[in-house]
Amino acid sequence: MSAALFARHCIRLPLVLSGDPDEVGVVRDADGSEVFTVNTEGTWPDENAQAVAAILLGRANVAAPRVSAELAEIFASALESIRAILAPVAEESSAALAALQVAEDALAEIAP
Repeated sequence: MSAALFARHCIRLPLVLSGDPDEVGVVRDADGSEVFTVNTEGTWPDENAQAVAAILLGRANVAAPRVSAELAEIFASALESIRAILAPVAEESSAALAALQVAEDALAEIAP
């Protein structure tokens, strides 16, 4: 997959998860346009829809052109997504809690 392939369809990378809590599973491009939605029927738990959307956008973003500031922003966005996915289950799983702590530590290191 290349950035040119996305550009041919007027999609500007990187893709991001929507920050709107009413848009679970919605993925937007760098211009804020909706690109796709995971679980349009709403039959999955929100955490599953967000996780699948994050995996798919992560794969697409491999093709995105990068500069230092963009990399830090994308990294922070990915860590925020990981934190959102793990937070609801962290109390029930030591592995999820450990992964959540790693994500939070990484976020603290890159915060301005």
